[in-house]
Amino acid sequence: MFSHMVPDTSKAAIGARLAAVRRARAISSGAMATAMKMTPQRWSNYEQGRNVPPPEVLSKFWQITGATADYVLFGRMDGLPNELYEVLLKKTDLEQSA
Repeated sequence: MFSHMVPDTSKAAIGARLAAVRRARAISSGAMATAMKMTPQRWSNYEQGRNVPPPEVLSKFWQITGATADYVLFGRMDGLPNELYEVLLKKTDLEQSA
């Protein structure tokens, strides 16, 4: 028997976590696309869950935001920078109480 929940690894959940981190870091979608050296449409496809970002995109996202691939892909919050962890935890708590 598993002692923990199975993470949501759907494209939609991965996209939602990308968007949550971007918003937590107060970066616009366009600015993120520019920082990631990609078109706004390509970035939007990741956030909208149309495509899953490949390893090189996850690596660049980590360099910009501090969000680990473990968080983006599996929702694991251990290993995140403290200030990002706090913002994302607060967002999660608000969503669960709504």
